[in-house]
Amino acid sequence: MLNFKKNNIYIIAEAGVNHNGKYNIAKKLVVEAKKSGADAIKFQIFNSKKLVTKNAKKAPYQIKNTNSDSTQYSMLKNLELTKKNFKKLLIFTKKIKIDFMASVFDEESLNFLIKDLKQQIVEIPSGEITNYLLLEKINLKKHQVILSTGMSNMQEIVNAINIIAKKDVYRLKNKKIKIVNKKLHNSIQKKLFILHCTTDYPLEDKFINLNCIDKLKKDLDLIIGYSDHTKDYITPVLAASKHSNIIEKHFTLNKKFLGPDHIASLNPLEFKNMVKNIKRVNNIMGSEIKSLQECEFKNRTIVRKSLVAKCEIKKNQIFNLNNLSLKRPANGISAIFLKKKLGKKAKKNFKKDDFIKL
Repeated sequence: MLNFKKNNIYIIAEAGVNHNGKYNIAKKLVVEAKKSGADAIKFQIFNSKKLVTKNAKKAPYQIKNTNSDSTQYSMLKNLELTKKNFKKLLIFTKKIKIDFMASVFDEESLNFLIKDLKQQIVEIPSGEITNYLLLEKINLKKHQVILSTGMSNMQEIVNAINIIAKKDVYRLKNKKIKIVNKKLHNSIQKKLFILHCTTDYPLEDKFINLNCIDKLKKDLDLIIGYSDHTKDYITPVLAASKHSNIIEKHFTLNKKFLGPDHIASLNPLEFKNMVKNIKRVNNIMGSEIKSLQECEFKNRTIVRKSLVAKCEIKKNQIFNLNNLSLKRPANGISAIFLKKKLGKKAKKNFKKDDFIKL
């Protein structure tokens, strides 16, 4: 079960269908995801016959990325893994200590995930956010849910959450979201997680809309994450700076493989670099309080200035801008107190560049 602490970021390697329907590639993806520092590897469980009609056309990106205009059904049928394969992958993920996750596209796949594989975390992919039959089967008392929100608007997100929760948690009116059942809302905060994403592969910068994360956090008051479909890892790192608790990124062994998602995925080296930079984010962001940092102590005296004699100053001579100057280091009176010394009498003789003492 996922239990988020402040600034904790859970990183998911989205293998999806990048195994190209082959178990040996799926197993290799698990190994490389572990090496790359992912917390979990996620696959897609679906039954092509229940997912798509036989004559459904591919999306434009699918045609381009697979170099074929065959039907969705024929493409997806070749990308399926068997239930036996998933059981073996689950055992293998436990062996090498990386979390197994899966998104499901129909009720049969959901039952397989929670009953046969005994998984407590269910991911609902963007395309299923309006799948009433699937959403109503989810039991938040027993499972945690990650809901991906590509292609959706706020009304659809609210509808999906209310269906999953079995009662209305939110109401959207005049573009404003209101929590209408605070007790239920409190109960789902550790159970339901929302992923912002934009569904296109690869995704152009102008469609990413990362600022939406702030709005989702404010309006829903839930854990918000980000699922990325860009070509590189800059956006996931930026999403981490938005305090996204979940970062999901497509993962492949080779970006040149033929398949719908490889081009919008990271290879193992790229994914490893992404993880490294995401883990830097918490240190980089720090706190909201402006304060002297520990590393600055050694530099403060060297680079700040003190009150010094600009020229020779005799005892009882009046301090003024003609005989006082501000120079490094800050071993004397701080330069900020210059005005307080002006007009005062010198209590001793000073040579040029002597620190002015109290």
